[in-house]
Amino acid sequence: MALITFRAFFVALATLIALLYNPIKLRAVVLGYTRSQASIENIHGADLRVIPNTVQCEDLHHHLPSGLLFAACQGRSAERFLWFPASPQGNFRDPKAAADSQGGLFVIDPKTFTSSRLTLEGFPGPFITHGIDIYSAPSVPDTVYIFAINHLPNPAYYDSPSSAASSPKARSQVEIFRHTIGTLSATHIRSVRSPLIRTPNDVYATGPSTFYVTNDHFYREGLLRDVETIAGQYLAPWSDIVHVAVDALSPSDDPSVAVTASVAYAGINIPNGLGHGRNASDILIVRASPGVLIHATIDPADPAGHRLKLLRSTQLPCTLDNPSYYADPYASAPGAADDASGYLLPGLPVARTAGPNEADPQAVDPVSVWYLKEGGERRLLFQDDGRVIRSASTAVLVGIEPLEGGRKQAWLWVTGFFAEGMVVSRVDL
Repeated sequence: MALITFRAFFVALATLIALLYNPIKLRAVVLGYTRSQASIENIHGADLRVIPNTVQCEDLHHHLPSGLLFAACQGRSAERFLWFPASPQGNFRDPKAAADSQGGLFVIDPKTFTSSRLTLEGFPGPFITHGIDIYSAPSVPDTVYIFAINHLPNPAYYDSPSSAASSPKARSQVEIFRHTIGTLSATHIRSVRSPLIRTPNDVYATGPSTFYVTNDHFYREGLLRDVETIAGQYLAPWSDIVHVAVDALSPSDDPSVAVTASVAYAGINIPNGLGHGRNASDILIVRASPGVLIHATIDPADPAGHRLKLLRSTQLPCTLDNPSYYADPYASAPGAADDASGYLLPGLPVARTAGPNEADPQAVDPVSVWYLKEGGERRLLFQDDGRVIRSASTAVLVGIEPLEGGRKQAWLWVTGFFAEGMVVSRVDL
């Protein structure tokens, strides 16, 4: 009897090990436990340069009608290491520094490689930048609506000791600005806040007053936040993606007024970056620490037309951040042999050090950018050991018109939330 019991236990243990081996091995690879920083080989393309005046730009978007790039940057590097609720472990070290933070919106000209900071009219700050998105109506391409995450300290926690125990440390919200191409300013339209916007990371604009926003964690800090980061979809599907409709695009003293929010997708682990895919129905979602790109669309069965339906996913060998899509403007036809269209996926090849490094201005966080072409080719397009650019959060391609018979090339722009400046290099496609 004892022998049978031992055999049953041994079989159960062996089965459990067999079931867990591949998932655990995958998590070790994605989080960088199988790599060292010294093993990261630099893959820089050609003509690598750092763009001045682009400190800690988390997000970057290519405005195709104008050809310009839009970014949200912190501007002063010390601030990010003192307060950044969206850092891997949640950084709430210095709310006073956050209250003085003056992050900004920047326009980069990819032809001259110069950056210009926009004057934010009607917006005194503070501004703790993170993910952004841009929207232009096809009929008015010179008007750009900019949606930007702002991670503010929560007065209910820091100014009211009696309510601190039940209040979060951050009171994050979304800022909406309007910019006219050719000017150097953006007008603040209003702030948007909702109880459903808890740990916002990135924004996906669908119009001048509607957008999706990811909550990258359910827990803001502590052990359970770490569990979310490490455990994955099956053990910690605790977060969600929220749809927001703003009923009044006018200034309000209360950011929650005229705001309708609803959960568009629940039960997802670490939803991070959002991006626009090959067409309006291709919504890109990145699960950051699992290293997964998801293609989603609006669920046709949803009467409200807000709920998301996940279609398929792709596993990458490192953590990921904000996805983007490159529609090759020089392809002879979509899907042709010369079509270089594809998905850009930046990430951290040694992500296991990102949490311990989040308050250290001198640390090094290596960078990878993966390129997934529509035809199925997958390539490591760019890599840095963290000494030229620290961290990678967005990658965008701007095409270069090829010479007759010449090779396909583009300018690759890479930003980093801990980087002293975004970088650009010329890469072969």
